[in-house]
Amino acid sequence: MAKNDIFFKILFAVELALLPMVVFASVMIKEEWGLGLFIAGVLLIKIWLELFKDKNNKTHIIINAIASVAVFATIIILYMVKGDINKVFGIFAVVLVVIYNVMLVCFYGRTMPELISAVDFCYMLFECLALLTLAFAFFYNVPAIIALVALMLTAAFSIGYKVYYLVRFGLIKPKS
Repeated sequence: MAKNDIFFKILFAVELALLPMVVFASVMIKEEWGLGLFIAGVLLIKIWLELFKDKNNKTHIIINAIASVAVFATIIILYMVKGDINKVFGIFAVVLVVIYNVMLVCFYGRTMPELISAVDFCYMLFECLALLTLAFAFFYNVPAIIALVALMLTAAFSIGYKVYYLVRFGLIKPKS
């Protein structure tokens, strides 16, 4: 377990270290594929993080949430600045990713229905799909937009159910 924990933290550091390289590639490398290479590197690190993540370790859940927010905020904002993604759409996507990850950390340890566990797993897969399509968004950005919509819908469904869970079980009192 200790080796996996150390390896997980090293992968987290490498993933965050690649984000400035993504920005560097978009500014300094004239060929658009350079940006795609660094985003593909972030995707590979994210897959490795998922393989070494211990679902029973709250620290891993928090680290994964921080990495997810940092990666998607950086890459989506980068594409918004380049003009490949609509600004309103991008801001909405970043906000949903942040809220989803905050709720994921807040609901750690709570027993949720299988449906929400499946939706959370789908969210993780859509994260990987979105990164894969964003790596090639310089060529054609429609698949990236579709993948981001799938990611946003999955996040919205999970957030909605978790808010319903909070209201239903009395953690948030609705106004009468």
